[in-house]
Amino acid sequence: MIAVTYTIIAVVFVVLGVGGIMYLDHKFSLAVGDRPFAIKGRRIETDDPFVRQQFKKFYALRVAYSLFLLVLLFVVVGNVG
Repeated sequence: MIAVTYTIIAVVFVVLGVGGIMYLDHKFSLAVGDRPFAIKGRRIETDDPFVRQQFKKFYALRVAYSLFLLVLLFVVVGNVG
């Protein structure tokens, strides 16, 4: 029964992680509109300061969301048994 519980927790957290990051990337794309940019890994290539500012903001949100999920995972797994 514990294995099933951990499997459900794993699936939920993977869906929340991937879905949340995709949602934040989508919101970033909507925020910058048609302005030219290219993302290469963790860096952005653009001459537009607005795009650079938005990228920093959304990157910070992605990191905060990831840390939130990590802490939430520890809390949930700690309370399973």
